[in-house]
Amino acid sequence: RFTRMGFDLTDLERREFDYERDAAVDWQAAALQFEGLPVWSSQALLTTYRQLEARYPYYDFSGVTVDRYEGPDGLVPVALAIREVLPRGIQDPNWQNIHLRDDYIRGMGAVVSAATARTPEGRPMMFVSGIPPEFSASDAAPEALRLTRPNVYVGVRRQVYAVVNPGDPGDPASGDGGARQPGVDFPEGIQLDSPLKTLALAWRFRDAHLLFASEVNRTSRFVFRRDVLERVGRISGQLLRFPEVPYPVIHEGRIVWILEGFTGTRSFPLSTLHDLEAGRPVRYARNSVKITIDGVTGEVAFYIVDDTDPLLRAYAQGFPTLFRPLGDMPEGLRDHIRYPRTMLGLQARVLFQYHQETARLFHGQQDVWTLPTELAQGTTPVPYQPEYGLYRLPGEEERDFLLTSVFVPRGRQNLTAILTVSSDPDRYGELVLFDVPVEDQVPGPRQVEALIEQDPVISQQFSLWRTGGSQVWTGHLHLVPVGRTLLYMEPVFLAAEEDAIPELRRFVVSDGYRVAMEETLPQAIQALALIADGAAPQ
Repeated sequence: RFTRMGFDLTDLERREFDYERDAAVDWQAAALQFEGLPVWSSQALLTTYRQLEARYPYYDFSGVTVDRYEGPDGLVPVALAIREVLPRGIQDPNWQNIHLRDDYIRGMGAVVSAATARTPEGRPMMFVSGIPPEFSASDAAPEALRLTRPNVYVGVRRQVYAVVNPGDPGDPASGDGGARQPGVDFPEGIQLDSPLKTLALAWRFRDAHLLFASEVNRTSRFVFRRDVLERVGRISGQLLRFPEVPYPVIHEGRIVWILEGFTGTRSFPLSTLHDLEAGRPVRYARNSVKITIDGVTGEVAFYIVDDTDPLLRAYAQGFPTLFRPLGDMPEGLRDHIRYPRTMLGLQARVLFQYHQETARLFHGQQDVWTLPTELAQGTTPVPYQPEYGLYRLPGEEERDFLLTSVFVPRGRQNLTAILTVSSDPDRYGELVLFDVPVEDQVPGPRQVEALIEQDPVISQQFSLWRTGGSQVWTGHLHLVPVGRTLLYMEPVFLAAEEDAIPELRRFVVSDGYRVAMEETLPQAIQALALIADGAAPQ
């Protein structure tokens, strides 16, 4: 009881999934469920963005995030990455280029594509691309993705200090050709309006160029601590932990980073130790704070998302001006808060054993769970990763932006449970655990992938691609409930052996016993429906 309390599992709702192997499938409902699932894996998108959208050697993407934006017809899942400066890619790394030149001291906007769609050529369907970033207006493109101030002075990559001169012309991408304003177009920084300040900073950073460079004048602004984690850590000290990488949001035409702040302690009675961060086990953990960092100005704000956390209450009493209520967060940012993968992963590890709710079961340890494995970029299985998706849970009327993970019994690969949590602002943090009866022998992710590999048609196609010099990558294996059954979907990518630009070429859909692979997702669903309606389960 205290372990579940320590890891915020006391309000976990537990439901039995009424699985029926031979249940009739509503294939129209299945198509609607699959519509909101990301078909692009983060690794495939990151590789594609780096090849096609970095454009210059001094730009790079650190990662890809899946989020949702309001489109003309409702929520649209998108994949988003920020183009940041890669200092080692600057071909002439002189002092002016590294510390002064605008092109080399700030990133340039975002790349955004539809997470659930592709072009006929198997490439991402772009909403925002190019340098400067251009918005591709279409019927599906959310207007909120338009960037008006694409510069990124503060990001997730560690950067050296920068000297910004407000008198320089504004960036054409911002639509303002006049002088730039500190705190609006770039961080306020430290104004070098006295020789003493300049001397102190030159001493602190061991750099005499600040004293003698002609570009440094009394209006220049000195900007440092441009790494999100360092910036936030300097403000919050040791109060919070940050085990998860910040993710970006496009808000009012500019990039804003959201960082998950955790409280944690080993001093919680009767609870067992679990790793929140590698090598730092805790007995109590909460994701109690959302921190926003403006990518243009560097402005930082801390918002409370769990006001019942006693640790955070103590911190807030000690630092009353540091933490703000969640209601103070701009609505456009509140719409993009997500339940963190790190927290769900931690809670999943706790549930390996602590889903057993009776003394007899727990002390016998006869029903221990673990995470399944799945294939990704190669043939070596990797741990199954929680993934975001927009779909409807059994018994619910509306779709929700959910983070989902699954369990299998230790030593076996059949499915035993599904764990979901909502990221909807009105239902944020609602955990639901669906128990799948072991006697039903519902296939787990690795068993479905084995079924795919063993299918003679699919296996022959994979072998043909591989012998032709291409790599076959498989994306995340999504698992969604449809009525009283479960369906699985996995995208298939083709990539060259060298300088790969992955192309999304096929979709595999399965009910756990039969599989179908086609060029489009609707075709794959239709093919599986024909197989299921025309043949008895194998």
